[in-house]
Formats: sequence, C-alpha cells, structure tokens
Amino acid sequence: MPFVATPDQVKAFQAFSSRPGFSQEAISVDFTTTSDFVNSVLPPGLEAADRPVGTVSISTWESKLCGEFECTMVSLQAKHKGVEGKYILTLLVSGDMPVTWGREIWGEIKKTGVCQLYRSGNRRYGYGERKGVRLVELSADFETETPGNVERSLGYEIKAYPSATGIGLHDDPRLVTLDIVEHNTKRATGKGKLVLRGTKSDPLHEIPVLSIGDFTYVSGVSEYSVLSETPLNVGDAYLPYLIGRHYDDLRVFHIGDSFDPSEQEEDEIFPVQRLQSS
Repeated sequence: MPFVATPDQVKAFQAFSSRPGFSQEAISVDFTTTSDFVNSVLPPGLEAADRPVGTVSISTWESKLCGEFECTMVSLQAKHKGVEGKYILTLLVSGDMPVTWGREIWGEIKKTGVCQLYRSGNRRYGYGERKGVRLVELSADFETETPGNVERSLGYEIKAYPSATGIGLHDDPRLVTLDIVEHNTKRATGKGKLVLRGTKSDPLHEIPVLSIGDFTYVSGVSEYSVLSETPLNVGDAYLPYLIGRHYDDLRVFHIGDSFDPSEQEEDEIFPVQRLQSS
C-alpha cells in the first residue's frame, strides 16, 4: 500500500468496508444481571431491554477486511427507540488492523488483548487476557450437537471521539446500527464454567452476574452491514461512557520524574467471579 492509495485501492477498501464478511468459531454463554446495573452503564440514547441479560464470548475470526484475529466480548442487551440490540461493554481483540478498523469505522470499543480458543474432542476452552490478567475464561463440554441455523440480530456501536484539545468531544456521538447475519453451519450446546476477573481499566468484577445459562458453540460465516448512522444529540453527556469503555485510567501508566508522582494510581486485580451452568 503506497502513502497515497491508488483509485483501485480506494475502490477495494470501500467495497470491503461497506459490507464486511467474516468466518468465525465461537463459544459463548448468556448471563443474567440486575436492572440497576444495566441502567447504570447504558449511555443517553439507549435504554434497558425487557430483561437484564448479556453475553460473554470468545472467538476466532478470518476476514478479507482485516485478516485473522481473536476476540473476547462482554455485552448487554439494550434498546434504541424500542428496538433491541447488542451493546458491548468489553471487547478484546488481537492485531492492529482489526482494532484500528473497528474503532475508526464503526466506533467499536476494541482494545488490544490476547485471546485463545482451544478444543479437545467435545471440550472447548478459551480465555481473553489483557495486561497480564486473564479477564475472561470459558470452558465447557459440548456433548449435544444441534442443527445449523441462521441467526439475525442488531448491534449498537457509538461512534465518538475526544476533542484534539483533550477536553470534551470532537462532535456529537452517532449511533451506528449494524445488521448481523450469522450462518451457523456447526452448532452445539453444553454445560461449563465462566470466570471473570477485573482491573481498574477493565472492571469486569463490577458486573453482578446472578446466573448463567447453557454454553453455545457455533462455527460459520457472518455478514455485517450498516443499517444507519444517526446523531444521538447528547453532546458531552456521552463523554464518561466513551472514556470508561475506550480507555484505561491514564493514571496507571508510569511517568517520568518531571511529573507529579502523587497523581499516579496503581492498577490492581480485583476479586474473581466463578460461575457454573446447572
């Protein structure tokens, strides 16, 4: 790729970016939380779904758009104007191009992390790790195979950027609504365990997980397309949600002698949640 893309390269970038396709293998589990927690983390413009539920997943992906990568996701169900979709709280992704494309094009909350998915027979185990902490672990035995299917859902991303001055937002946040179609050629269900750990920058320990359901394994092709990109008209009211999801607490990073060390905070590991499906 040259420093200035050729017309053919621009055409290819736009064609791939406008309707990206993926191949995925994933294990996931749904969980129940509290309505108070959901309401506390949803930004202006979104509201809680009828039930306080979410999903934890670990997956591997292939894509012509950004190559091969691995992913760990924790999401909640939310509504916009009465229509339910997925709102992501944590998204760890391997590789610079998957992270860069997702954050810049859709406004995704991707952070670079290490994600691995292993299998032995019907057993699947995966983890998502960041800054030396295994934030998420999933393990399950998938004894029951189920017929392939096609699942359709919506994803809600919020595209917003800080001002170049570091104060406030660059522009009004925009809600990106994604149409997601998953062609699952392989499916299975099973029982397993979920482990969540947290740090100040990735506070998964703050999610009150009341219960988890059966684990699901899927493999197949996924199609994504943008249904709409509309202003939320909430201005800087979205800033706390942007900083909380996209960025680490800047005070955990080491600083030089010219800075006031009293401003620095130590990152730390918080208690572990361990849950098992019944």
